[in-house]
Amino acid sequence: MQTLAVKRFYSYGLGLLLLAIYLAYSQLILTALILPALLFGLCLVLLSLDKILLLIAFCTPFSVKILIGNSGINLIDEPLMLVMMLVFFIKLFEQSLLIKEQLKHPLTLAISINLLWVLFTTITSSMPLVSFKFFIARLWFIVTGFFWGSILFNQPKKIKAFLLAFGLGLTVVVFYTFSKHYLKGFSQDDANKVMKPFMDDHTIYGAVCAIVLVYSLIITWYKNSGVNFTERLLAFFISGCALVGVVFSYSRAVWLSIAFAFVFYLILKLKIRFKTLVLSFVIILSVAFIYQDEIYQQLRFNKTASGKSLQGDIKSIANVKTDESNVERLNRWEAGWRMFKEKPFLGFGPGTYMFKYSPYQRAHEMTSISTTQGTMGNIHSEYFGPLVESGIFGLLTMLFVFGIYIQTLMKTYYQTVNREVKMLSLALLLSLMTYFFHGLMNNFLDQDKAAVIFWAMMGMCIAIAIRHKADVNETLKIK
Repeated sequence: MQTLAVKRFYSYGLGLLLLAIYLAYSQLILTALILPALLFGLCLVLLSLDKILLLIAFCTPFSVKILIGNSGINLIDEPLMLVMMLVFFIKLFEQSLLIKEQLKHPLTLAISINLLWVLFTTITSSMPLVSFKFFIARLWFIVTGFFWGSILFNQPKKIKAFLLAFGLGLTVVVFYTFSKHYLKGFSQDDANKVMKPFMDDHTIYGAVCAIVLVYSLIITWYKNSGVNFTERLLAFFISGCALVGVVFSYSRAVWLSIAFAFVFYLILKLKIRFKTLVLSFVIILSVAFIYQDEIYQQLRFNKTASGKSLQGDIKSIANVKTDESNVERLNRWEAGWRMFKEKPFLGFGPGTYMFKYSPYQRAHEMTSISTTQGTMGNIHSEYFGPLVESGIFGLLTMLFVFGIYIQTLMKTYYQTVNREVKMLSLALLLSLMTYFFHGLMNNFLDQDKAAVIFWAMMGMCIAIAIRHKADVNETLKIK
C-alpha cells in the first residue's frame, strides 16, 4: 500500500509538472481558452476513458483551429488529447504492465522507434522550437490514438463505435461544406475553401472523406459480421455523406486512392501473400528507376489540365509540364531532394521543411504559386517529408510502420474465422490503403483531422491482432 501511495504521489506530481510546463510554454490567453476544455476532459476521464475517446472521435472533424500570435490549438479535440496523454503517462507509471501485450507486437516497436527517431532529430534540428512543437503534437496523436486505442478497443463493438463516431462528426463538416458549395453553384474554383474553417482545403477534406467512405461501406454491406441494424443504418448514412464529400471535393488524388483500395481488395480476394506484394513493389520501383528518363519524356507531352471534368482531372495527374499544381509539387520535391542530399542522415528537423526549402528552389522550376516566404504549404508527400526532415532513417521507420500495419491486417484477414474480426480487418486495411496512396501526393499527419483516425486505426490493428491471437490460442486449447 505504501509503495502504491508513493507511486501515486510521483505520478500525479509528474502530471502536474507536465501541465505546468505546457501552461508556461503557451501564451496566457491561449491557456485561458484551453483550460475549460482541460477541466472538462479531466471530469470525463474520472468517469470513463473510452467515452472521452469517443468524444475526441466525434469532435475531431469539426474542431476549429484557434490562432493567437504564433501559437494555435484545435478546439476542442486537442485539449482532450492532452488530457489523455497526461493520464496515460500517469497510469503507465502506476501500472508498468499497462501495455504489456501491445509491446510484444512489431507494430508497437516500429512506431516507438519512429517516435524516438523524431525526438532525436528534434534535438539535432535546425529549428528546435518548431521541431519540439511537431514532436509534442505527434506524441499526443500517437498516445491518444495508438496506445489508448490499442488498450480501449478491446472489443469489436468499441472499434465500430469509434469509427461511427468519427464518421458522424464528419457528416457535420459535409453538410456545412455542401451548403456553402451549393450557394456558390458547386464551382470548382471555390472547392478549395468551402470547407473552412473546419479543414484547410479540399485535399485533406477529400482524403478524410475517402477513409470514412471505405470503412462505412464495408460496415454497411459486409454480411454476417455482427453489425446490428442501428450500426448498419448509421454506416449507410455516413457512407452517403462521405460519398458526397468525395464527389464535391474535386480532388484527383482521392479518386485514385479509392481505385487503389479497390485493386487491393481484389488482391485480397486472390489471397496474394504480403511477401509477394513487397517483391512486386520492389520490382516495379526498380523498373521505374531504370526507365525514369523514358517515363519522364512520356509525361512531358501530357498537357491535360485539371478542373474540366473528372476524366480530365485524373488524366492531368500525369501532366508535369503545364498543370500548375503538379509542376509546383515537382518544384517542392526537387527542393526537398536537394535538402536531403545536404543532410541525408539527420535531416533539417521535424516540421521544418516549409521554413527551410525556399533557398533550395530554382527559378526555372518555380510557378506562379511558388513562395519564398515559408508561409504556404509543405512538401506534399508523406514519404518525402520524413526523408527531408528526419533523414533516411526517418523514411525507413515510417515505411516499416506502414508495412507492418498492412502485413498484420492481411494475416488476420486471411486467417480468422470470426466474421466480425474479418470485416473490421478489411475495413481498417482498405481505409488506410487510400491514405497510403494519397500520401504519395500529400501529407496530413501533422493535422488532427487525418492524424486522429490514422493513429486510432493503428491502435485498432493491434487490438484486433491481440484478439485474433487469443482466439487462436483458445481454439488450440479446445483441440
